[in-house]
Amino acid sequence: LPKHKDELALLVSGARPLLPVLNFVASPAARAQDWHAALARLGLHAVVSFDTVVPEIDGERRLFETLATLINTHRPAIEALIADRAREADARRVAAGRVVAELLIDLAARRDSVGDATDASLRAAVAHLRDTVRQREQACVDALLQLYRFRPDDARAAELPLTNGRWDDDLFNPETLRQMGVRLGTGAAAGAAAGVGIDLMAGGLTLGAAAALGAVAGSLWQTFGHYGERIAAKLRGHRELTVDDSILRLVALRQRQLLAALERRGHAAMTPIEVREGVHEATDHATETWSKGPLPDVLRKARAHPEWAAGVADGDREQAVLALTAHLR
Repeated sequence: LPKHKDELALLVSGARPLLPVLNFVASPAARAQDWHAALARLGLHAVVSFDTVVPEIDGERRLFETLATLINTHRPAIEALIADRAREADARRVAAGRVVAELLIDLAARRDSVGDATDASLRAAVAHLRDTVRQREQACVDALLQLYRFRPDDARAAELPLTNGRWDDDLFNPETLRQMGVRLGTGAAAGAAAGVGIDLMAGGLTLGAAAALGAVAGSLWQTFGHYGERIAAKLRGHRELTVDDSILRLVALRQRQLLAALERRGHAAMTPIEVREGVHEATDHATETWSKGPLPDVLRKARAHPEWAAGVADGDREQAVLALTAHLR
């Protein structure tokens, strides 16, 4: 501080409005109180603390509002800038919510048919579905980092397990689910097929009866669209793989956690993202809902629309994405 006292005194003597901005105040070595005392002795009582590494949600707004008070003649321009920055931030949040909503809709709607009933075929299909889900989630992470103008290596921390923009914890590891407070289903979805729903409809029917009824169900395709085709496949003993509810919950929680960290990440930061306790406190209710509450109705609706997983433009899918985007906010 001593070496800056003369510089500060010279600035004050210039009789110009001054707004000291204390940056990097989140650092333990910031000595913010000492700076406040030194500035007060020079008559500089309007001081703003703003950390470009870990900025507060409304930190930039408060900085501009304080500046407008000091240079009132420029208030209209500063207020216009504040409004523009607020619109930009809101648009970014909506866009980020849509990216996550499209991910969840795609995963909920996805159905992979397994025609060969052998265990080897089933294992291969499960592995393929898992890889597809991982890749789809990774595409979402990449899109969010780009939307907030961060590089892949900006996102990494113990509480937010990303390395070079990729999640360290495997999406289908039961321990990952447990750590996020999500219960993994039991029965057919457990074990080697954890996180994957296996739907088989052939019980109680002989092979001949299944084939005959399958042919009838298949003939209904023109009337019932994809439902006739799915019923025919099930009656023939085919299996359909879907993404388990527990995985949908985990994906939603991880993306919300990432978004909360990105909102509090400054571009001046030199270290990887760290999720602070305040992030979790602010999202406790939402976290509880996604962990244990009922899934949004729109995701249950998506289960009946496998065509939505292709991402093709569709009016009903668009309405579902918009509804889920609003829910995520």
